[in-house]
Amino acid sequence: MITRRHFLHLLLGAGVGGAALEAWTHDTPFPRACRVHAATIPAPAGWAGKKALFITDVHYGNLFGPAEAAALTAMVRREAPDLVLMGGDLAHTPRMDLTGFFAAWAPGCPTFFSPGNHDLNRRASGTILAQARAGGIEVLNNTNLPWNGVTLTGLPSALREEQRLNLLKAPGFKIVLGHEPDEWDRYRQPDLLHLAGHTHGGQIRLLGRPVRLPPLGRKYPLGEYTRPGSTLIVSAGIGYAEAPIRINCPPQIIRLVFV
Repeated sequence: MITRRHFLHLLLGAGVGGAALEAWTHDTPFPRACRVHAATIPAPAGWAGKKALFITDVHYGNLFGPAEAAALTAMVRREAPDLVLMGGDLAHTPRMDLTGFFAAWAPGCPTFFSPGNHDLNRRASGTILAQARAGGIEVLNNTNLPWNGVTLTGLPSALREEQRLNLLKAPGFKIVLGHEPDEWDRYRQPDLLHLAGHTHGGQIRLLGRPVRLPPLGRKYPLGEYTRPGSTLIVSAGIGYAEAPIRINCPPQIIRLVFV
């Protein structure tokens, strides 16, 4: 992992001036800097007025512990959503102990989760998923779940496992939790809302552009993208992947309002 001292030297070496360093000092991590971004979604039948929260890239264990988990629960309960959708990288490593997270997690509504690349590897692929299930979360891992008139589709990280794209042939409106946003190009079925994270918005944005982006997160780094019959929403997430720093890219939760 890149330390703050090392990253400061990189910034200075790159000629980044005082304004960026000032932003580094004050662009604080979750929860104080967290922003809730509202996105309006055309409602499928029976969903008008419903609200969902999309939360991704918690990276529990990397500067995110029990106190932050309690703060996240409090934020969710204030929003009072009908459901919570978690888009991967709940844990920072596939062997992370999530006891502290689930001791605090009580959102007051159903939670659905699909794993990201930090949640999975070949040797410990089921550890995070088992903890999530034990903590009361519905795990969608290459799974479709009909729920209140829509299909919730959970696809695992494309960097770790093969995705069952035939799941997207389900009829009707589909909400897809697929961790890497660039995979949207492969999700060609209509009536589809793809919720992604993975990029952290770049975590560091200078002049409105991300400094560095991960594989499968370089084409659609942040925000909302549309094509006929399909929408992609990419969240900046709330945690840290590598460098423990955010510049001009605060932690973010997406509020989905169906109208």
